[in-house]
Amino acid sequence: MLYLAFLLLAHHSLADKSQYYTIYQQGDSYSVKQIKDVNGVAWCSFSNQMMTKGWSFIDIETNPSYSDQIQMYAAGYLEAFISTDLIWANYINIFTGEWDSKPFSSAFTNWMEENIAFMNTSQQGTTDTAYWTHVGLVWTQLMGMVDGYTAGNTNPAQVLELVHFLIINMDGDLEDLLPALNQTSVEWDDMDAVANYHLHNTHCSALVKVADDFSELYVGHSTWESYYEMTRMFKTYRFNLAAAQTASKVQMMSSYPGTVSSIDDFYQMDTGLVVTETTNGLMDDSLYGAVTPSSVLSFLRVVVANRMSSNGADWVQIFSMYNSGTYNNQWIVVDHNKLMPGVGLKKGALYILEQVPGYIESMDATSILQFGYWGSFNVPYFENIYNMSDFAPYAEKYGTVFSYMNNPRAEIFRRDANKVEHIGHMQKMMRYNDWENDKLSQGNAGNAISSRYDLCEKHIKNPYISRSAEGAIDSKVSSTSLWKNMTVLAQSGPTHDQQPPFSYTGEWAKQSHVGQPTLWNFDWVSVQAGAPSARKQ
Repeated sequence: MLYLAFLLLAHHSLADKSQYYTIYQQGDSYSVKQIKDVNGVAWCSFSNQMMTKGWSFIDIETNPSYSDQIQMYAAGYLEAFISTDLIWANYINIFTGEWDSKPFSSAFTNWMEENIAFMNTSQQGTTDTAYWTHVGLVWTQLMGMVDGYTAGNTNPAQVLELVHFLIINMDGDLEDLLPALNQTSVEWDDMDAVANYHLHNTHCSALVKVADDFSELYVGHSTWESYYEMTRMFKTYRFNLAAAQTASKVQMMSSYPGTVSSIDDFYQMDTGLVVTETTNGLMDDSLYGAVTPSSVLSFLRVVVANRMSSNGADWVQIFSMYNSGTYNNQWIVVDHNKLMPGVGLKKGALYILEQVPGYIESMDATSILQFGYWGSFNVPYFENIYNMSDFAPYAEKYGTVFSYMNNPRAEIFRRDANKVEHIGHMQKMMRYNDWENDKLSQGNAGNAISSRYDLCEKHIKNPYISRSAEGAIDSKVSSTSLWKNMTVLAQSGPTHDQQPPFSYTGEWAKQSHVGQPTLWNFDWVSVQAGAPSARKQ
């Protein structure tokens, strides 16, 4: 039986400046030195700037002289070894915030054991060999993280094992897996329950915008989450793998300590692809009957699709394999290679994919983007997905927040998205929240591109307002020009463009925020692959 005890964390921090580390292999053992040595298995630059920029930063490169398995294990080991305090902070915030410090259920641990057994058996077969090779490599990286954390941790009160790493890596998948295992339930006729569902299952805003003269293709994403998840790490992985069908060797992503995927999700690859999503969620619990352990969880499938895909069509096909029915999102795949500057967009510039348990639908949406933008705001686009997810009755009963055409953010994008003329406009768009003055927000601080549920008024009676320390916890933007330099602009913390900065004081002082600053008043930073640290943008 797996179980946990709640343990307090003493605050630790590293200096802001970047440090270089290298991992070496000696037989079956590994060692880490504070040095950059390209003869090691892997090396990285790392800095914890949580208190000054709202992010920690890591950039890892592996040595192609070693086997793929050794590279991936060493990369995971190295990352976890040098960031143990951040990993513990991220874990304990999630464990107290989402699990209420309760032991893991046998239903959960049994499901995971079956799922791992399925993947192990599938990797030993000959079907989809390249796919399972890449699944295995991501899993090897995760195993390296578990061992690297164990080796780097010096506090006996902060022991973490595989199950604990799965909890933080499955943060998105658990939104659907727990209901599927009857670990959570919602009374859909209760308006407070609907408000709670909307708050906890409405994640992220995303926008893709082509410049009016087709000179640029912009991509923006704002993650919506509980503020206790603001222990952030921006990661750059430069893995020199030889495995068949390896398309991407560089992946940049907004992420969290101890995870192998973004979870937000926001990824920029050297192939020209930028991948992001917003969560649709499900209003029909009966769909969870199709969730099976004979599948691959979303956090693994997205990394594999990113690594194996040269274009959007590839990505859609690979991601659709072994659908777990968990983390049911609208996925957005942008291909910068399809921009013809000054001319237009080639087919394949934008693919959209939506998933529910047992069913996936996708399309090339370039013809829509060609006329301006694509907005994403937690409501299914495809009629089949919308109806299967049972959104229509709730749109009729509870209002526009469940409507695709009349969702408050849909209306804000419709009014403002085509005003985006340069990257600065995109930054402002993704941080926009003027709920007091913008009638489209309907008097709700959650009805904005960058939500602030902590600002919701207590006295307003509305099924979609639930005052809580939750909302948009970051924004990331990129463009064709930035992609060519493998650069992403990012800002951590709740928006403070039109609103006051968030602070863990007053009514929010008791919210778990281990390893985080009290005041979130950070600027944009520029992150470039291969650079030792982020620069102020």
